Amino acid sequence: MIVRPAIFADLPAIRVGFAHLMREIEAHRLVPYPEHDAGTLDDFTVHLAGRIGTDPRLLLYVALEEESHRLLGFLGGEINERLLGYPTRYGGAHWLYTAPGSRGQGVGRALVRRACEDLVRLGITHVELAALTGDNQWLNRGWAPYLVHYVLPLEAVMAGAAERPPTPALEPAPAVAVPEEPAALNGNGPHALSEALTGYPAVSKQRARRRHKPTGRPRGRPRKVPLAPEEPPPCE
Repeated sequence: MIVRPAIFADLPAIRVGFAHLMREIEAHRLVPYPEHDAGTLDDFTVHLAGRIGTDPRLLLYVALEEESHRLLGFLGGEINERLLGYPTRYGGAHWLYTAPGSRGQGVGRALVRRACEDLVRLGITHVELAALTGDNQWLNRGWAPYLVHYVLPLEAVMAGAAERPPTPALEPAPAVAVPEEPAALNGNGPHALSEALTGYPAVSKQRARRRHKPTGRPRGRPRKVPLAPEEPPPCE
């Protein structure tokens, strides 16, 4: 088995290997994001064609069968930099593919060993990679998950961030001022509430005054004294 950095002439074989890798990914993805179509394969090929041999940050390796030079697998990644936190430079692994007939023979491990040689030479101390939702193989291999990516359509993000009306109170707010009692209407007068609470008919103030009206004369008024009859004039 030959393991070496990829060259431009390896692109057709790498393209075929990436097409197989895409089909396997689509068959196991639980979240269909991002979407892949026929144009994704072309974008991948054009992306690598513009970087092979010119971009020192690109890390791309192939494993070939010794006699036929048939592609057994490939590994692709790059040197990334972060603005905040340390280490500021790290190795980012993007694609690792092994042909179905060559799996279980150490092809993937040979590719990783070759890439690590360059990472040590470049002073890289850590490697990061992403995995599909539900794929725990890297966790089982000892990799530590430190970041989880989430995705949501913009419409759903806007709906979740929209202002919501205030939660209604369990009881209405008390009245600040007591309104005047309205006039009677259809038998529901100002004493309807009193009758409903006590069970006794309410007595109006006017009726109460009539019921307790004194029979004697009102106080403060002088009693009328009858005048004495005039005496007849004396006889002469």
